[in-house]
Amino acid sequence: MSKRCRPTTGRHAHAAEALDHWAYWRRELLAYAADVLPAGPGLRAPRCLGVGDDTVYLEEVVGPRESAEVAAHRLGIWQATAVVPEVEWLAGHQLAQRIAVTELDWSTVSVDARVERLWGRRGEFLDRLETLPSVLSHGDFHPGNLVATGDDMVVLDWGTLGVAPIGADVAHLMLAARTDLTDLYLDGCRHRFDPADVRTGALITAALVGASRMHWMLDNDYAVAQGYRDFVLECAARLERLESRSCRFGRPC
Repeated sequence: MSKRCRPTTGRHAHAAEALDHWAYWRRELLAYAADVLPAGPGLRAPRCLGVGDDTVYLEEVVGPRESAEVAAHRLGIWQATAVVPEVEWLAGHQLAQRIAVTELDWSTVSVDARVERLWGRRGEFLDRLETLPSVLSHGDFHPGNLVATGDDMVVLDWGTLGVAPIGADVAHLMLAARTDLTDLYLDGCRHRFDPADVRTGALITAALVGASRMHWMLDNDYAVAQGYRDFVLECAARLERLESRSCRFGRPC
């Protein structure tokens, strides 16, 4: 199959030519051409048949969505072993880039006040993410991009390939599944990463992304999925407990 790449539109269109921005439109073409995407076993990109000026030619990938549990485990394996390629076009921290141009008017929606307060702490949370280790990141790791094909999970859409704080990718999977997947991720990476760092990165990302998405849903008259708000708030509560324990045991607060 062929995939034609085009610059994004909307409020991030200004960054379509910025090499380190998640919206840089040629990144997926360059990633396939440079042969830096995972090839398995376990987790791989679609096999590339060729790259043209604005089009990448890929194998046809057919199969059901991979389960969140298997995906979290295989994500851990990949990120524990992936080497960050020395190229200038990797995306920076996507969440920070998005928040930098996002102003949410909470007066337009009816939402639990705890969600609005959570969003109000975004600066503090982003500062905390800056202290965590970074890993090679897919950037859009959700079930719609994860195809089960026998022994491998084929991951689609590599246009946001970049570097992000540990826990960012698994957080998006957690939001989709509305369950904690950090233990499965840690098992996959064989605890190469500090469990507290992984959980901190995942919980902060899930809380901030979840709050922002709830505002978008409500502002556009979409129903918030059952259990979504409770899961986001639970992520925030678990983060508070985790950070409290870290302070008691002498880690930076």
